[in-house]
Amino acid sequence: MLHKCMFSGSGGQGSALMAKLICLGATKEDLKVVMTQTYGIEQRGGDSTAYVILSDACIGSPIVENDASIAVALSQSTYNNCFEGVVPNGKLFTNSSIVENSKEANGFDQFFLPASDMGVKLGTVRCANMVMLGAVLAETAILKLETIEEVVKEVFGAKKPKLVDLNIEALRAGYAAMKEEVDNG
Repeated sequence: MLHKCMFSGSGGQGSALMAKLICLGATKEDLKVVMTQTYGIEQRGGDSTAYVILSDACIGSPIVENDASIAVALSQSTYNNCFEGVVPNGKLFTNSSIVENSKEANGFDQFFLPASDMGVKLGTVRCANMVMLGAVLAETAILKLETIEEVVKEVFGAKKPKLVDLNIEALRAGYAAMKEEVDNG
C-alpha cells in the first residue's frame, strides 16, 4: 500500500494541519509516513501545500511531484496545481464553496464538497479543513476515522480543548457527506 497525498490551500486554511493529523494517525496505525511542505512568503493568504506519503513499506523518497493519488484543493489558487498533480485513477477533493472554476477530470475521480459552507454551518469556516479531511477518509479509507478523532483529541486537547468537539463534529460531517454522495452518486 502506498498513498501520495497533496493537501493545498491558502495560508490559514489548515492544509498543513490536515497533513500533520494524517501523519500522526499513520504512526498510530503502524504505517510509514513522511511529510514535506511548501508555502508562500506571505504569513497569511499565501498558497501552502503539504505533501504526505503513507506506506506499509519503507519510503524511498519524500517527493510528491505530479503523482499524487490523493489531492485536496481548499482554494481556487491551489486548484490547478492539484488538478495537474493527480495520477490516473487518483482522487481530487475540491472545496466547491471556493473553487468556482473547475475542470472536467479525465482519468481520475474528482469530488466536490462545499467544505467552507459546511464549516460555517458548524460555527466557523476555520473547520472547513476538517470537513474535507473527513471526506478524504470516507472515500479513500487511508486511515480510520476513529484514529484521526483520537489524534484531534491529542493535538487540541491540552492547549485548545474548546476546539476538540468542533473539529470532531466537522470530521464526522465531511465523512457523512462523502458517504452520502457516494451512495447517491
